[in-house]
Amino acid sequence: MHRIVLAALCTAIIAAPAHADPIDDAFADWTGPDRPGCAVGIRQGGNAPDLRAYGMADLERAVPVTVDTVFESGSVAKQFTAAAVLMLVEDGRLSLGDDIRGYLPEMPDYGVPITIDHLLTHTSGLRDWSDLVGFNGWPRYSRVYSNTDALLIASRQRALNHPPGARFSYTNTGYNLLAVIVERATGKSLADFTRERIFAPLGMAHSGWRDDYRRIVANRAVGYVRDGDRFVLGLPMENAYGSGGMLTTLGDLLEWEEALDRGTLGRFVTSKLSEPARLDDGRRSAYGRGLVLGTYRGEREVFHNGGTNGYQAWAGRYPGQDLAIVMLCNGRTVGPDTQVRRIASLFVPPKPLDPLASPPAEELRSRPGLYVAEGPFEILRIETADGQLRTASGMALEYLAAGRYRLGSGELRFTPMGLERHLRDGEILPFTREVPASPAAHDLAQLAGRYVNDEVSGAFVLQVRGGKLFMTPIDRPDGSVPLEPLVRDGFIGPGYLVRVLRTPDGRVSGLSFRTARVYALDFVRADDPSLLR
Repeated sequence: MHRIVLAALCTAIIAAPAHADPIDDAFADWTGPDRPGCAVGIRQGGNAPDLRAYGMADLERAVPVTVDTVFESGSVAKQFTAAAVLMLVEDGRLSLGDDIRGYLPEMPDYGVPITIDHLLTHTSGLRDWSDLVGFNGWPRYSRVYSNTDALLIASRQRALNHPPGARFSYTNTGYNLLAVIVERATGKSLADFTRERIFAPLGMAHSGWRDDYRRIVANRAVGYVRDGDRFVLGLPMENAYGSGGMLTTLGDLLEWEEALDRGTLGRFVTSKLSEPARLDDGRRSAYGRGLVLGTYRGEREVFHNGGTNGYQAWAGRYPGQDLAIVMLCNGRTVGPDTQVRRIASLFVPPKPLDPLASPPAEELRSRPGLYVAEGPFEILRIETADGQLRTASGMALEYLAAGRYRLGSGELRFTPMGLERHLRDGEILPFTREVPASPAAHDLAQLAGRYVNDEVSGAFVLQVRGGKLFMTPIDRPDGSVPLEPLVRDGFIGPGYLVRVLRTPDGRVSGLSFRTARVYALDFVRADDPSLLR
């Protein structure tokens, strides 16, 4: 009967005229035979789910997205890995406080144990392997990586981003290591364990893991990314999974959300998934174990979003409204958080907001500038527009009081040295105000040379070509990327900041790379004139 109802609902949706309601309007730009699309599922209370599909699953073969299309779910998958680990804890086969080196003896001893719970809550301090591989010349999706590779890369790291338990720092590494721990604790792969303990019992018949990217999967959508004015393939050529890599459908994810609502997984697993992590200093994180814990319009929001190469996804609940929404897309063209909240706004009543005050003239004059955070690396360029302060990307800074502004779900507080970004999880990120530097401020020739790092087995050459600085991996000359000047002795590459390291007498001794998930990775200068020809 359930399948008959869904089939009838899907037929009605397909027959409905375009832009028949606000949900269709929200996806108008992803409807048509010339673009990838999305599938959206909504369930509220005991009503039958509303399932909708837009755009194309395969542009080459003109196959449209349907409500039964299989998609990559990106980091939405983390909650399933977390649930598997929590089941093993409840079984008595693992403990949240276990030192991971008991299962992963390959990992270094950092002087303080990293526990299984540190991995689950993103408080381990482990550098993200998916950022690290970009510095060995072969970034993610340029070659096939597996969980074995993730463990090998992690085992070579001599330092952490921060002491375990000191702060929240999102890292895929922890969840790939959890997949390995499940296998070593049970003798079964995470794929087999979750099929037996989660997918089959919940009726998630179309869900599984991309542990072999070559496997044929019926009804799978092709992933796409935009390249200028065209779409190109964005397929995850990768066997690493646990942090992502779960294939699923709208119907299966809605079954999962219902299981979380009803506590079908049991009280322990259900409660631990959405229990905020507590840091060593007593602060609570806005992350549980595989789930983000937030609010929207004053309503509790429990969710996770995700993106893997050409795919994007969102799955979550608003318990106070008995509402679940899932979205799966096969193009990196849709902002999943924005789109889902456009849908949620139809069900969650708005919360009255105080009128937006205008900052004093002195604030408009003194606050714009370039602000740089390191560990995790982030840039804020603040500008003035229409009597308000905004980021260069267009986000408004809502004036609260002198030197204090709301930005998204957090707050900015200006300081004599720059500003602090106070995040909703209690984290405080310091930014330094810096003076942008032009190419003329750099003696690029003195940077030319060879640089190496054994933690990632990386080696590259910096070269000056046409007055610009380029970084070229030793074993991949076609992987050359430009480094653009940002500040004095600071350059921007694709997703990272490069700081020049110098000896006391001013000679260049190395380079330090920072990303959002790798706080400092240092390369030592090791010139070989034969490489500079």
